[in-house]
Amino acid sequence: MLLNRTRATAIMAKYELEGLVAREHINIHYLTDYWDTQADGRWPYLVYGVLPRRDDAPAGLVLPTVKLERLTPWPTWVPNLVAFSDYSGRERVERGAFDPRHEEPKAARWGGWPTRAGAELSPLEQHWTALARRHADHLAATPAWGLRRALKDAGLTRGRIGSDDPRVLHWMREMGLPDIVPVDSTNVFREIRMVKSEAEIAVMAEAARINEAACYAAAAVARDGTTWEEIETTYHLEMSRRGGRNGHIITALGGLPHGRVRRGEPFLVDALGEYRNYFGDFGRTVIVGEPSSELRRRADAMKAGFAAACDVIRPGLKRSALIGHVVSAVQQAGFPDFFYCSPHSIGLEHTDQPIPMGATLHGEATDYALERNMVINIDMPFFEWGWGTMHLEDTIVVGDHGVRALTRLDDALIINGE
Repeated sequence: MLLNRTRATAIMAKYELEGLVAREHINIHYLTDYWDTQADGRWPYLVYGVLPRRDDAPAGLVLPTVKLERLTPWPTWVPNLVAFSDYSGRERVERGAFDPRHEEPKAARWGGWPTRAGAELSPLEQHWTALARRHADHLAATPAWGLRRALKDAGLTRGRIGSDDPRVLHWMREMGLPDIVPVDSTNVFREIRMVKSEAEIAVMAEAARINEAACYAAAAVARDGTTWEEIETTYHLEMSRRGGRNGHIITALGGLPHGRVRRGEPFLVDALGEYRNYFGDFGRTVIVGEPSSELRRRADAMKAGFAAACDVIRPGLKRSALIGHVVSAVQQAGFPDFFYCSPHSIGLEHTDQPIPMGATLHGEATDYALERNMVINIDMPFFEWGWGTMHLEDTIVVGDHGVRALTRLDDALIINGE
């Protein structure tokens, strides 16, 4: 189970929520362990996860009948599977004779894919066929009707319910659950996800390892005249070869200032790749040729700033205080022009923490305190047009008395000689 159930219960209580409904694919995955193809195809409103605050109420997963087979590579821990097919008697619905406030429509029956007569089915085919037949006689008609049923099964028919897409809860009110109070909980999900379970940390350790190795392999191709596309292509190939999924690798957001790598001019690499849907994030400075004394001094100072961060990180330390420690340490170590550091939680999102949205959660509200088992990146980019760009970024786990590194914390410079 990826879900940190204890934390989820505590955060729901903090915001007086009776339960959560996930529509975004990363939150469905977090609540249920299930990963749907909708996440890659960006097909919305097909799958939902439901998590009640009460431990004795059943968590639910709503998914299409044709996706039941998907539970083989991505099994779920939730006890209540609600599969949906389509309306049976669509004409009656479309003519307005159906009242969704009082009546659930009958679903079309679906008992699985055709089976060839006399064929010897593999164990998986037997399992898939049995799973489809098990659900065939109690299907919901649509995703929304499946969600309504999962909410009723979990006792979530009234009170404050949170969702990362509160529109779906307004649909529930129109579909006979008028006592639900929808609460936008996009940042509630992020607040829960900030503190990782041990299962998540294990996945993230592998994500960090794969992404770091792919980044080093990509940086290694840099020579005088190398294009960014060559570096980028190498990164993507290396991520796939190592069992990861491509995110992106960037240098300056507009690309290399001269269109190609130039000998003697430092440039940053910042790689963000996925493994089992969790991100690895890693950054370094690359130089082709012998580094100048100034570059070495700056790189050493940035490494000193990172070490200073590791020395002070403890549960309770505010993000703003951490930034101050890093910037001050880098400047005092011989890099007075350094001014920017952006520590961020990482996980199912690059920034796996509450972020400013609308008129709320600005300033002090987003200056979160570190907590045990947060996985964070100390993100330290530097840009100076006419000279070059630099970066130092590694991933650590916050412990009670220090940090545990998920990346190697090696030299701040990647030097490619010619």
